[in-house]
Amino acid sequence: MAPASGPPPLRRLVLPGIFVAALFAVFFFRQPGAPAVDNEWVFSGRTMGTTYSVKVVPENNDEAGREQLSAVLQRVVDRVDQTMSTYIPDSEIENFNRHGIEPCEASEDMVTVIAEAQRVARLTNGAFDITVGALVNLWGFGPSGATGPPDAATLQGLVAVTGYEQVEVNPETRILRKARPDCRIDLSAIAKGYAVDRVAETLEERGFAGYMVEVGGEVRASGRKANGEVWRIGIERPDSGGRSVHLALPLADLSLATSGDYRNFVIRNGVRISHTIDPRTGYPIAHNLASVSVIHASCMTADALATALEVLGPEEGVELAEKRDIPALFLIREDESTFREVRTRVWKVLTENTPLPAGVG
Repeated sequence: MAPASGPPPLRRLVLPGIFVAALFAVFFFRQPGAPAVDNEWVFSGRTMGTTYSVKVVPENNDEAGREQLSAVLQRVVDRVDQTMSTYIPDSEIENFNRHGIEPCEASEDMVTVIAEAQRVARLTNGAFDITVGALVNLWGFGPSGATGPPDAATLQGLVAVTGYEQVEVNPETRILRKARPDCRIDLSAIAKGYAVDRVAETLEERGFAGYMVEVGGEVRASGRKANGEVWRIGIERPDSGGRSVHLALPLADLSLATSGDYRNFVIRNGVRISHTIDPRTGYPIAHNLASVSVIHASCMTADALATALEVLGPEEGVELAEKRDIPALFLIREDESTFREVRTRVWKVLTENTPLPAGVG
């Protein structure tokens, strides 16, 4: 099968104007009651079991054009949902999960996402793995809802048949194939980022240069706000007891995705069980990495990389991010209320206007 092409080199990400001198403490994105900015169109709705929000800077306040764009954007997110949601029985991904081992043709959206997922899986030695779907369901984080903890025999049986190598994709012919009929894929760790990219591409195709797109917390920003200010994206403090901002990051012409263990979890017998499953072991992650944020040109790629680094944890994750020049911010839990930051050198390049390290790009 043809390999997926990789992301753009880092040096192409470092564009004039995206450097910032400081991190701001103001968090307005998706903040209830935040004042609207004149001459910006704001759209919001639901998709993929979460919400989306789009802010656009139009050339003029054409109400008819605004309503038309609203309908177009809703169709874009609906199409991704219908393609990749495991909660929709007749979605394309669920049809593939029921399919046998015979090769089958897939949509361009499906092939694009799976090809990138497989590339990230290889890059991270399987820490990112879309065949984790059966394990997600087993631990109670899939469409069937929460259940008791799985027995060891069932768990090990699923681990034995899990692995990204079970799925083959050919982007040129748009052919998918899985090695086992019981292989079940789950794209929830990459689909929201892809939806962000598709909305952003739709806006650019229609001539909009200034926008901010968010789906389920994954964000892409371009240009500037109507008042000329840079878009500022809040990174949440990974505290399950409440919502507050750890920092707000000015962002232009790039995407930001965050993966963490502090929102989607269950408590069983007094133990917190994360929704993030390590596909290599079959168990939920149990280390002290509370969240990791990744900057990338593609929100789809940032989404997948953030999940992979979260699986790898504070030691392996930081090591891989530094080795692969991934702009990442790690928040490591010291105790329930204290977190330690680790910023990769490339994150510092993009957010602190530091020189590009020798040999990077």
